[in-house]
Amino acid sequence: MKNLLGIMFLLLGLIHQPAGAQTLDSSNFRIEWQVANRFRLFRDPAFFKLHENAWREYLFHAARLKLSEDGRADYVSRTSVLGSEHVLNDRRIAFSDTPRKDFDWRGWAAGSEGKLCYDPESRRHNACGGIDGYLSPRSHAIELWLEAVGGVVLPPAAQCEWRIGGALVATAGCGERVSGAGIVLPYPGSAEISVNAAGEQPIAVSASVRDILIASLGDSFASGEGNPDRPPEFSDAQRYRNLYPLRRENSVAGSAAWTDQLCHRSLYGQNLRAALQIAVENPRVSVTFLDYSCSGAGIDDGILGGQYYVERETVTEIASKSAARPLSGGARDSQIYRLLRELCVEKPEEKRGLWKCPGNKFRRNVDFLFLSVGGNDIGFSSVIAWAALRGGVSSRIAEFFGATVSAEEFVTLMREVLPDAYARLAKALETALPLYSANDGVFDPSRIMLTAYPDLVTNERGGLCEAYDGGDGDEDRFPANQSLDMFSSWLLASQDRLIAVRDQFPKLFIRMRELAEDHGWTFAGRAYADKMFEGHGFCARNPERAGDPAEVLIIPCWGKAERDTATCESSWSGKAREWRPYNPASQNFPYASRQRWVRSFNDAYMAVNQKVVNRSGQIDEKTSAGVFSETIGALHPTAEGHAAMADALLLSVRPMVQEMLEAR
Repeated sequence: MKNLLGIMFLLLGLIHQPAGAQTLDSSNFRIEWQVANRFRLFRDPAFFKLHENAWREYLFHAARLKLSEDGRADYVSRTSVLGSEHVLNDRRIAFSDTPRKDFDWRGWAAGSEGKLCYDPESRRHNACGGIDGYLSPRSHAIELWLEAVGGVVLPPAAQCEWRIGGALVATAGCGERVSGAGIVLPYPGSAEISVNAAGEQPIAVSASVRDILIASLGDSFASGEGNPDRPPEFSDAQRYRNLYPLRRENSVAGSAAWTDQLCHRSLYGQNLRAALQIAVENPRVSVTFLDYSCSGAGIDDGILGGQYYVERETVTEIASKSAARPLSGGARDSQIYRLLRELCVEKPEEKRGLWKCPGNKFRRNVDFLFLSVGGNDIGFSSVIAWAALRGGVSSRIAEFFGATVSAEEFVTLMREVLPDAYARLAKALETALPLYSANDGVFDPSRIMLTAYPDLVTNERGGLCEAYDGGDGDEDRFPANQSLDMFSSWLLASQDRLIAVRDQFPKLFIRMRELAEDHGWTFAGRAYADKMFEGHGFCARNPERAGDPAEVLIIPCWGKAERDTATCESSWSGKAREWRPYNPASQNFPYASRQRWVRSFNDAYMAVNQKVVNRSGQIDEKTSAGVFSETIGALHPTAEGHAAMADALLLSVRPMVQEMLEAR
């Protein structure tokens, strides 16, 4: 009897076993997952996917190159952001000569309106549930799927049940990716993800998200100056002085749009693109990004204190003469205060000239600080003005550039101003920020990434831009002078001064590197050290596409001229005229791929076209022209240039990120 009962129990067990082997087993399938929206500044996950897909397309391109495995890895590490930029913004299908049918000349960032967690009105990162919700997320939406091991194929009709933390979150075909409402991982912490075919035992994995907080401080190279989220649109029928392009809507409504208008901060800035790429490359990481960079910022006037902005308004001076006054902010408008205002649980307080978080009660720690600063403190724009302004030009124009500084004076400022300025900044950052080592909670200055400035004045061959040499002949035969022809009555690039300016770049690089090392910062100097802008300066052109509007150096003008490189001559005769060398309404491509990665004065007019506004909110055209306001953004990187700068920064920060992730 006992043996009979044992046989019956064995048979019952066999009856309840599945007819075949279990569909899912850890030996033939594994659970894969990734964070859906890994760059949390983007409120819309589809906006992040745009960049993720662009990078994937670039990787396909890199895989087709005839490179060794190590050579390909090195190539991709140096060009990922730049490659993605080509995929997103080129007029041609990426890495081909085939024109796109649906090309948007305004660039990918033009679609960002309403899709960011930054509120341009309050100038805070509070548009996604407030700053607490942004800095301290409670969960991250994820995507789930199964990956076959060893070529195993799932039955096409198999249905899978997905659970997170034991709760059923989705039922779908086992070969499908699942995402959507409720498919989230808690944060901080972890949860078990499990999946099973209906009626079978599950396979499972423990999962957690690593959220990295990156803050950005600095000047116009960090902010994206020269590259608004949405550039202005020009008319083919209306003209300025009957010669030059005029906006289609020549009012404030027709101005370029920025993520932050006063700071001329856009989504193209090098720091943002580097942080975004970290998110793209690490599927199980999310990046929370805080950006306070501002065009025109210096160390004392910008990061540590208030600054004058590049935006200007008209004021009436003596004898009813108009002048342009830059808008300005006070001490509580400094970048470090704005950062602390969002990091601190309580209102920041100032002690002995330094901002602090009361009781060190921070919402969370900062993992990395991306920093671009120093150029404005020693007159970077002023030495450019010295190289470009004609002799005898009015002091008001020079004042717009912050007065001129000669190459010799620039060296003196570099030697006498930078050491103390960086020392003040180092002390302020250590006093203010929770930039702590993961192991012992001690302030870790190596997580401050100071970026170098690139060489801006090379031609397509890597040599110095050709400019007027003082000899006989027409000035416009030189590429450097063609790049500022609309303003040639005021500007003249001279060869000897360009040489003097270029001689300062290596000195500035060495000085910044030494000072960064003194303070324990990481110097992200590859943009200059690796000559990443060689062949891509403000006068560079692709000779194989000489007639392409993106490659042409002179600005469109209405009418005729004696030479192809000369600006048009004014004529009110009514005789037939036309735009040359291209139509500003239909052939202005500020974000298309081009040889030069530096905005010329002409480029700035066509991409930014900043105007001075009077107190009634109307454009003051006369004052705008009188202070060069349309050229704001000149001698700054293009979108491609900022992408290359981001790649250079990543060469320094990527190993540190991987070390951080492996130490979890």
